[in-house]
Amino acid sequence: MRPALFGLAAALVLLACAPSPPPAPRYGSADEKSIATLLETYVKVWNAGDEKAILRLYATDARMVARLVHDHKVLRKKDLAENLAYILKEQARAGLVLELQKPLQVEVKGETATVKALLRLSYTDQGRPVSILMDQELALRREQFFWRIVREHPNPVGALTPEQTPTGP
Repeated sequence: MRPALFGLAAALVLLACAPSPPPAPRYGSADEKSIATLLETYVKVWNAGDEKAILRLYATDARMVARLVHDHKVLRKKDLAENLAYILKEQARAGLVLELQKPLQVEVKGETATVKALLRLSYTDQGRPVSILMDQELALRREQFFWRIVREHPNPVGALTPEQTPTGP
């Protein structure tokens, strides 16, 4: 009986010492939760290079500023669809990975919303790893119960890549 009691006491002590799980994110509304899910999906499908899933995120009349390969040219959804294979090929060549930084700034007004998200873009340039922070500004519109991107504009915040000291002659 004593070993069982000792085992129970030890289990209770271990449970009491275990770290608590992280708190679940709190959303002001179901819309904010849906928008957060949209942004997580955005990062996931761009990183996966999933053309069809990427295009489903955008409204038909969407406009976006291309990140790296089109030197900040404004593209319509049709332009994105036509150039997406090339964009994804260049993204893969550079090893580009997006990472969503938290928290999001979301403002919902009826059927529209504005979102500001901080993204980290990591890639390789001429053999050197590069990491850039981008403020991603999005305008969203609800279409048939789903949020779609209407406008997208990235604003570079700064480079995180440490400077390399030049080597001697």
